[in-house]
Amino acid sequence: MDDNMLLNLALDAGEIMLAAGAETHRVEDTMERILSVGGNNLPEAIAFSNILIVSIHSPFSGPLTATRKAPARSNDFAKICRVNELSRRFTTGQIPIEEAYQELYTIYNEPLFSGFWNIISYSVVAGTFTLMLKGTWGDGVSAVLTGLLLGFFMRFLAKKNVPYFLRSLFGGGYAAFFAVICYIIGLGDQYSLIIVGSIMTLLPGVTLTNAIRDIMESNFLSGTSKILEAILIATSIAGGVGIVLSCYQGISLLLGGM
Repeated sequence: MDDNMLLNLALDAGEIMLAAGAETHRVEDTMERILSVGGNNLPEAIAFSNILIVSIHSPFSGPLTATRKAPARSNDFAKICRVNELSRRFTTGQIPIEEAYQELYTIYNEPLFSGFWNIISYSVVAGTFTLMLKGTWGDGVSAVLTGLLLGFFMRFLAKKNVPYFLRSLFGGGYAAFFAVICYIIGLGDQYSLIIVGSIMTLLPGVTLTNAIRDIMESNFLSGTSKILEAILIATSIAGGVGIVLSCYQGISLLLGGM
C-alpha cells in the first residue's frame, strides 16, 4: 500500500470530521485506525482546533509526516457517522483504498442541509424556545417570523463568506431588531423572550460541549481554544443584541422626553 496515499486518506477523513464538529479525540482515533492499516508503521495522529498532523514510519522512506489546515467548522453529525462507518470498513479490509478515497470525496461534497430546511429550522427553534420560556402565543408567532428572517439573513452572510464571528454579531443584531419591530407593532408582548428564542440557533452549544469533552480527554490545547471560540461567539451575539437594544432604549427615551 502506498504510504502517501494512506497519509492523505487519513487527513481527508480527519478534515471532514473536524469540519463537521467532531471531538478532537474522535478525529485522532479515526486517523490512527486508518494509518494502522499500513502495518506496523507506528501511526501517530494529532488534531488541533484547525490543524491536522499525521505520521507513520515507512520501512522504505523512513518517517513520513503530513499536515493539513482544516476549514471552518459547522455541525453535521451525519458526516461524522458516515466517516466513522467508512473507516471501520476500510480497516477491516472490506474496501480498497481507492474506493475509500471516492467515498470520502462524496461525503466531503455533500451539502450540510438544503436551504429550505435550514431556514425552516431557524423559525421552528425560535418559536419553540420562546413558548418554552413561557412566552405568549403572540411572542411565539413573532419568534417564528423573526427566526425565518434570521435564517434567510444568516444564509446570505454565509454565501458572502462573512467571517463567522461577524455573522454572530450581525445575526444577534438582526434578530433583536425584528423582535423589537414585532413588539412595537403589537404582535408580541415581550421582546426579550422573542430575542432569546430567536438567537438559540446561533449559540455555540456544541462547541462548548466538545470543549469540555476534549479537556476531559486531556486535549487541553484544543479544549481551551474551543472554549475561547464559544466565548467569542457568545460575546458577538450579545454585542449585536446589545447594540440594537441600546439604540431602541435611547430612541424611546428621546421620544418620551419630547
